[in-house]
Amino acid sequence: MMGRSHEIAFCGVSAALGTVLLLLGSLVPGATYCAPVLGMLPLLPTLAEYGRRPALCVYGVTAALALLLIPDKELAGVYLFLGYYPVLQPTLNRLRSRLVRLSCKLAVFNAAVLALYFLLLRVLGLDILESEFAPYSMPFLLALLGGGNLVFLLLDRALGQLTLLWRYRLRKLFFRH
Repeated sequence: MMGRSHEIAFCGVSAALGTVLLLLGSLVPGATYCAPVLGMLPLLPTLAEYGRRPALCVYGVTAALALLLIPDKELAGVYLFLGYYPVLQPTLNRLRSRLVRLSCKLAVFNAAVLALYFLLLRVLGLDILESEFAPYSMPFLLALLGGGNLVFLLLDRALGQLTLLWRYRLRKLFFRH
């Protein structure tokens, strides 16, 4: 029973920390894309210690709280559409071919980004986003998406390194067995 209550408490604190990081990001102008990355970080120890299912629960709770509490719906949407990636990353990393692995990771990112902005612009009709993108040409928007792909690959690398850091260094600080 002690292990289960520890898991539930840890997951609750992880979800709360992720939500607070997202809320802080809504206070800082321009943190629309940085805050969701920070909100992903509490998923790493949860995934390492308890597995996929609790990590997905933490993601779901954090995403639901973000949609309810965060005034910047674009920020909440970015987390909703990409926040699960730390849980998916180990599965993608098991693909043998580097080219297939890279293609799948970029396909996940591009599908998420295109679905998010389609939803925000066409379904929810956020006029502020439409007026934001209006002055830009299609080649510029495609270059912006290409830059997003490069940043996503850096995020993928950083998440891998942070997972290793947790596993071999930080875990000893939080879990004394």
